[in-house]
Amino acid sequence: MGKKKTEKLDVSPIFKPIKIGNVEIKNRIAMAPMNMNFTGPNRYVSRQQMAYYAARAKGGTGLIIMEAAMASEMAISDTYRKYNNACLSSEIYVPLMAELVEHVHSFGAKFFVQLAVNAGRQGTSEAGACQPVSASPIPWKGFPEYMINNFEPRQLARACGYQGKIPEFDDHEELMDFARKIPGVHLGGETPREITVEEIKAQLADLGQSAKNAKRAGFDGIEIHAPHGYLMHSFFSPRSNKRTDEYGGTFENRIRIVLEAIHACRKKVGPDYVVGVRISASENLPEGFDPEYARRIAKRCEEEGADYIHLSDGSYEKMNDFLPDKEGQVMPKAAIIKKGLKIPLICPSVHNPENIVDVLTTGKADMVSQGRQQIADPEWVNKVQAGKFKDIIKCTRCNIGCLTRFVLALPGRCILNPTVGQEQWMDEYMKRPILPIKKRAWQIMKEIGKEPSVPVE
Repeated sequence: MGKKKTEKLDVSPIFKPIKIGNVEIKNRIAMAPMNMNFTGPNRYVSRQQMAYYAARAKGGTGLIIMEAAMASEMAISDTYRKYNNACLSSEIYVPLMAELVEHVHSFGAKFFVQLAVNAGRQGTSEAGACQPVSASPIPWKGFPEYMINNFEPRQLARACGYQGKIPEFDDHEELMDFARKIPGVHLGGETPREITVEEIKAQLADLGQSAKNAKRAGFDGIEIHAPHGYLMHSFFSPRSNKRTDEYGGTFENRIRIVLEAIHACRKKVGPDYVVGVRISASENLPEGFDPEYARRIAKRCEEEGADYIHLSDGSYEKMNDFLPDKEGQVMPKAAIIKKGLKIPLICPSVHNPENIVDVLTTGKADMVSQGRQQIADPEWVNKVQAGKFKDIIKCTRCNIGCLTRFVLALPGRCILNPTVGQEQWMDEYMKRPILPIKKRAWQIMKEIGKEPSVPVE
């Protein structure tokens, strides 16, 4: 679509409110959950995280989904430790999480948190962690033809501190094999141990408790983390699940873990609190699943009580689906998965306003989530609403400041947006209005489920 058509674009479908469960969201744009390595020591929320999310809320984004917070403190859940995810597995994390929620709410956005129990076979024993676990003892392997922009093995090896000579390889796969052996590069996985049924049950119990903690902290909803090749995803796929027990074999057995996850959360948060699920739209690999299979997963999640489905795509093995290099890659897959689904569906990685309008008006999905675009321009929503399309800072999907630094366990940055990582020093994102005493008291009463007897002026 040309510039003139964009300037005349009717963006009203983007700004039509939508309800997910009993939560009303003011527009159809969500910020996708992304770990930017901003978490403070010992997995506590940091001042920088508060300001970073506040910037996107102030920018008009209707729904913000916080990056995956650890939902279990079992040793097998700690195989992603170099990336320092936040945590909600214990009540000790609730007070600071509550401060984060209150801060983001004060800037006008609804706020969900994604809860993750385990990195699965994509975890690593680096940094002193234990052996990863997965549905079956099958390692993952990165493929050179599926890499993303600026994830060149030589560059990653140097960035991870390798000082030796890197031979010239005629075959790119040989270069990948060389790079995989370098600590920190993470272009392939070690062989995981098959997780036991007892461990699965313990992980799901922890997930339910974390959902309860999220509700107590004031989040408007939770999102169960089941995409991208991590633990739950590894059960879905015939490619990574060769089990013969109740968690393997048939379709219903392979998706049992995510259905039980929904039940575990519902048991702790009740029927009216928002519980969503994020899954990959496809794998696009031998023995992997396709969008029609993902549609069946989504429908079963709906039947078991999920309030919405949030799509992603691919895995570490299919990295250029997980982190699309092209605009709107997931849109046609979302259209397939949406068929027959009554709960809202969120389609990821759509940056251009005209494509978002197409997604919404043609029924491919009910909302759109943006990850890297929200990093590049936290004011995207406000600019679109004001018709200032030329002012949008467009993400180039270069992956330099965000993803490359993430792999190195460094705080995220953006080559287009110098404020990323600096929001905590900016008053416009850290200062929030002090509510009048009566209004604050009313809010507290609402949070604990009591109606105030005195009206608030």
